[in-house]
Amino acid sequence: MLQSEREKMMTMQSHQTAYVQRCSFARSGATVFLGHLDLMTCFERACRRADLPILYSQGYNPRPMMVFALPLGVGIETRCDYLDVSLNCPYDADAFVKELNAFLPEGLRILKSKAIPEPKDSIMSIVTTASYRFEAKGIRSAMEKALSEETLIVTKMAKGKEKQTDIRPLLISLSQASNGDPDSVEFYAFAGSERNVRPDLILSSLVKYCGMDPESSENTRVIRTGLFAGEYPRITPIDEVEVRPLQ
Repeated sequence: MLQSEREKMMTMQSHQTAYVQRCSFARSGATVFLGHLDLMTCFERACRRADLPILYSQGYNPRPMMVFALPLGVGIETRCDYLDVSLNCPYDADAFVKELNAFLPEGLRILKSKAIPEPKDSIMSIVTTASYRFEAKGIRSAMEKALSEETLIVTKMAKGKEKQTDIRPLLISLSQASNGDPDSVEFYAFAGSERNVRPDLILSSLVKYCGMDPESSENTRVIRTGLFAGEYPRITPIDEVEVRPLQ
């Protein structure tokens, strides 16, 4: 058999039935300095050490089938992010959480999990909105000023080139929960594959347009508090979204 024929056969293998655990997780402490690829590796190793029946992709380089809802940047804490883990057999959700947490490092924890049918839509594709909490001196007044601006032009890197982008349309609203504290603010912003704004770009715009001290900006505590599907304000936490089965 020719090499080209073997490669074609590898891409034509039958579909593997996946038994998916949709997990919510939190990270804090030293684990916030893990990059996304390192975070993926951390979960993969914990699953192997816990001897969980992980489903692997087919082909020459099999990988554990795990999908994160929205990659976390370095330095960002999370109170509730999401991860789909595909298994090769049904599994009790409570046992899955307990066994996986036993091998995760301090500061990284699965909060809860539930078994869902193999989804037609990737968990990445349903994210539309994120909620954040910023903690820094005078951060609330700076964010209020940002939301009163018509444009917030920032410089971002795209494919190795600098690009000017207006992020103001991507900031949605402040949360009522943070009223009264000048050094913290909670807000919603668009997130996901279609519209997305990184926290570091928001902070750079606060320095440029809203008079925030650069040192305070660099030392801001950033916490992602939730991820949602739907069109704001009618949004739903990812773990409460009705799953469309693949078949």
